[in-house]
Amino acid sequence: MLNRLKILLEQPEYSALIHLAEQELRTPADQARLIVRLDLIRRGLLLASESPSTEPQENCVRHDSTC
Repeated sequence: MLNRLKILLEQPEYSALIHLAEQELRTPADQARLIVRLDLIRRGLLLASESPSTEPQENCVRHDSTC
C-alpha cells in the first residue's frame, strides 16, 4: 500500500532535490522517497527488506516547477 505525503521545501532544498533526481535519473518524488527510506534504514527504524526496491518507478524525469 502506498500513502501520499505532501512536504513543503524551501527553494534551495527543492533545487537540490531536483538536481540530485536528475543526476540519478529519478523523478523528484522517487528521489525524495529514496532519501526518506535510506535515512529510516540508517536510523534503524526500517529494515531494508521491509520496503520495495529503490529503482525509479518511471523512465523519465519530470517535475512541475523549474529550479
